[in-house]
Amino acid sequence: MTIVIVGGGAIGLLVAGRLAQSGQCVAVLGRPGAVEALQAGVLQIIQKGQVANVTGIVAASAPEQLPPDYQHPDLSILCVKGYDTTAALPTLAALQSPFILTLQNGIGNEETLVAAFGPSRVLSGVITSSVEPEAPGRIVVTKAGGIGLAPLDNNSHVTSWAMTLRHAGFAVHECANHRSLKWSKALLNMLGNATVAILDMPIDAIYADPRLLQLERQAFLEALAVMQRIGATPINLPRYPAALLAMVMRWMPPALLFPLLRKLIAGGRGGKAPSLHVDLCQGRSRSEGAYLYGAIAAKAHELGMGAPINATLWRILEDIVTGQRPWADFRRHPERLLAEMEQMACQSA
Repeated sequence: MTIVIVGGGAIGLLVAGRLAQSGQCVAVLGRPGAVEALQAGVLQIIQKGQVANVTGIVAASAPEQLPPDYQHPDLSILCVKGYDTTAALPTLAALQSPFILTLQNGIGNEETLVAAFGPSRVLSGVITSSVEPEAPGRIVVTKAGGIGLAPLDNNSHVTSWAMTLRHAGFAVHECANHRSLKWSKALLNMLGNATVAILDMPIDAIYADPRLLQLERQAFLEALAVMQRIGATPINLPRYPAALLAMVMRWMPPALLFPLLRKLIAGGRGGKAPSLHVDLCQGRSRSEGAYLYGAIAAKAHELGMGAPINATLWRILEDIVTGQRPWADFRRHPERLLAEMEQMACQSA
């Protein structure tokens, strides 16, 4: 059995490394830097100060460069950013895998894959580990997590792939509803993400401000309302208590909730910077915020609902990313963000 990881970032390398350690035949399709490091012979995975040297991972930049046994693998695992999903479709088509598992963040990637390959070939997944690249061929697991899997139809093969991933050392949760799976992960990805990126402030500073915490709560509650309309239920994932968090977000008074959020969210990222902030700092002209806040706002609009907080956060973030508004307008200026939110509330009233 062969498995090809499409995407040689930190998550892709973690999955490839763990599978290779368990004896699976694994290849990675990635950018030249990642490919060169793997071809040099060793992938280093660092966790809790322990270094695991993983060998035997095949690496290439395109499917036709893979050895023949890997050119049509039993499973392709997609580990690219959401905005790169469409660009990855020709690669996935060339691989001709009977099954494609997406471990991407955000909402909407499954729909893109299903449109191209049909629901019977696509498996929905999330990964809850936090991983940082330290150098080419060297990654650090800053927070251990696990993997969630769900079918997009009545696909019994989810269980067999879950067994493969468990054998590789992952805690795996199987879920019957892929929307519950993906939206639960999105609930946690959105906390302390857009606000940190827009304001260019540390997450502990964001969560020290009750006004910004209330903004985070409102965005979260909008997402929960949309989830309810589409029949998705918050579920707990490995090390990601989305169901529990949804309950306290709904019912706990701010005096108790806000200190809890400071502990869980500000202290729960394992030292990893929020992804949307990283993208802005690296000058990327695209943002995965489209697959979080943008996707929530779009689904709400489709259903005739309102999600003004998510819509406004995404509009501001998109404007900054695309250069339509200077980042300096908001950096270290929470009052400006709050004023824009208040203006939006007045317009929606």
